[in-house]
Amino acid sequence: MNILILNWRDTKNLESGGAEIILYELAKRLVKKNHSVVWFCSSFKNSPKKEIQDGIKIIRSGNRYSVYLHAFRYYRSLKVKPDIVLDCVNTVCWQTPLYVAKEKRVLYTNQAAREVFFYEYPFPFSLIGYLIEPLQYLTYKKTNIICYSNSIKEDLISFGIKKENINVFPLGIDHKRYFSKKKSPHPTFVFVARFVRNKRPERSVAAMTVVVPKYPEAKLYLVGYGKEEKNLRVQIKKLKLTKNVFIVNKNNFFLKNDIRDEKVRLMQEAWALLLPSVKEGWGMVVTEAAACGTPSIVSNVTGLRDSVIHNKTGVILSRNPSPKEIGNAMVNLIENKKRKEFYENSVAWSKNFSWTKSFDIFSKYLEHCYDRK
Repeated sequence: MNILILNWRDTKNLESGGAEIILYELAKRLVKKNHSVVWFCSSFKNSPKKEIQDGIKIIRSGNRYSVYLHAFRYYRSLKVKPDIVLDCVNTVCWQTPLYVAKEKRVLYTNQAAREVFFYEYPFPFSLIGYLIEPLQYLTYKKTNIICYSNSIKEDLISFGIKKENINVFPLGIDHKRYFSKKKSPHPTFVFVARFVRNKRPERSVAAMTVVVPKYPEAKLYLVGYGKEEKNLRVQIKKLKLTKNVFIVNKNNFFLKNDIRDEKVRLMQEAWALLLPSVKEGWGMVVTEAAACGTPSIVSNVTGLRDSVIHNKTGVILSRNPSPKEIGNAMVNLIENKKRKEFYENSVAWSKNFSWTKSFDIFSKYLEHCYDRK
């Protein structure tokens, strides 16, 4: 098959996240299965317009807003149309039903934005986005849809999509890269996500004001990038946590390892991962941490309710946890004499996920759509 992927970012974009990692793992396996894959996405500073990665042809055009129009123009310019167009939704839909034949398109959605609008956009644009989002899906009612969690499926159903049109496949994980090692001798926590308001990294930082007075040697590592980085650095200094909280990315002159390897190392050493997000499709880092024998402390929101088993592979807090609630959960974990059971349960849970299983179901669905055409 000739497959065209429409996704707003690629993995080299500093603002990319778990959604791009998942898609990349699937795409490179499609190439190995002798399918042709083109990934169309937005450009970023100093990015080449075209390049090849693991056999995937990457084409970058437009910015985060104009890329949707550029995609339409690109598709119309193709003399030979792709067999399958994978319409990957991240907040904004590509509206392929308006220009791609029904039998050639598959909607692949990572999550519905919903509450995220109120954290990332000022009023009244946040309210407008919240109200308009379901309307985007009106054109997709007769489109084949695939997603990777029941939370996403439920959101789509609430938008008026028929459940029989939605197919769910499991996520995978690279167990050769993510595996358990000896934990840090001191209480250590890690936050791995983009530094944006909807991930609520500032609450993880503030939670340390609850932990540090009891455990002065406790550490929190924030791994990622994003527009909130400057605010986080100011917050760390203001709360006098410079000896306890550290930002880890390529902006750190002392970082000698590849940032991806450093992320894995910190996950392995950590006693828990923190992710008090407003909303997730699943929370890929939760499963990666679990494979490292690290439980997660998360908010009670869509996606994270799928990826964490409460009081077994982690702790699910309230929907809108305060820094105090997060900090108390961290202290409870530190003082839990059966903490190692969380580590063992997390590893056992992660064994349910593999890229072989994930890709097998995903690729068979695309092939089914192609054969039906």
